[in-house]
Amino acid sequence: MDLQSRLDDLAARVGHGVSLDDPAGRLIAYSAQDAAVDPVRVAAILARQVAPEIRAWQDRHGVATATEPVRVPANPALGMSARICVPVRRDGRCLGYLWLLDPGSALDEAALADAVKAASDLAGMLAQAARDDLDECVGRLFAEQDADARDRLLARAPSLAHARLQVCVVVACAPDREAVRPMPARPPSLRRRPGYVGGFVTATHAAVLLRHPGEVGALPGFTQGFSEPCQVEGVPEAYRQALVAAELAALDPALPAEVGWAGLGPYRTLVGLPRGDGEALAGLEGTFLRTLETYLDLGGNAQRTAARLHLHRTTLYYRLGRVAAVLGVDLDDGLTRLDLHLALKRRRLARRTLG
Repeated sequence: MDLQSRLDDLAARVGHGVSLDDPAGRLIAYSAQDAAVDPVRVAAILARQVAPEIRAWQDRHGVATATEPVRVPANPALGMSARICVPVRRDGRCLGYLWLLDPGSALDEAALADAVKAASDLAGMLAQAARDDLDECVGRLFAEQDADARDRLLARAPSLAHARLQVCVVVACAPDREAVRPMPARPPSLRRRPGYVGGFVTATHAAVLLRHPGEVGALPGFTQGFSEPCQVEGVPEAYRQALVAAELAALDPALPAEVGWAGLGPYRTLVGLPRGDGEALAGLEGTFLRTLETYLDLGGNAQRTAARLHLHRTTLYYRLGRVAAVLGVDLDDGLTRLDLHLALKRRRLARRTLG
């Protein structure tokens, strides 16, 4: 049963017209009207909005903070008959107000109980509609399908304007993690992840937008790629980062099954997505840069490196230990060595001036 059908069913059961407003007083839907409809209801239907003076009268009777049904008395000066407000709430959050016209006497207990049950059903429908709407907005922002995708998302979730965000992509992989598989018919649910904003599932992968930091929980049979933290403006680029990370983790068992963009090492250069100048070498300078480059140029051969640099072997090991500590890397890892070697050569390449 959809939202409109639920309202019509409730109106028929209680014998009074009903309507549903959002927390800001905008009319969401209303049932078929009967002869008892008052001028306030007619005006709200035509304008799709409750007038400010009507909202003020409602709030005087506790509607804005209500958690249980509230009876709002008639106000002849405003053209308003008595009505019952049933808050539509879910997980402690107000999603709207269910209104039942009550021009004669108060609703009996059975009708009121029916209205409370309907409000619970409507809360579930509204929450689902809000999630679906956010999912659509996030999908459009990921794909850059329209210029106003960012504005549409922020209109529905204003708190994201200054939030730190992160994209996670999930890919199904072969047991040996050397091939990508199609997403199963029942993919893992990502909506329950802490910080979930929105996302979608395709035949090849699932993608979600999270408030940073995203959760890194293992999913057997799947790899997960995480972007660098970003603001909402950077979400499309973050999506590309996470997609690359998740797919490469499914194709290369040398990578962790849950890997962030920063953990891709040389792949960040090979795929051609932007990375900051000097990012891999941040904190190194002078002697340490020369020592590292020579060591990598000579294939990690400590004896030849010490001879080339005219160092005692102990001094070389000390320098390499300092390099590893400053960069926070393991110099015995092959992908790390390749990443650092490429960064060192990019540094030299950047010094070209002859065209």
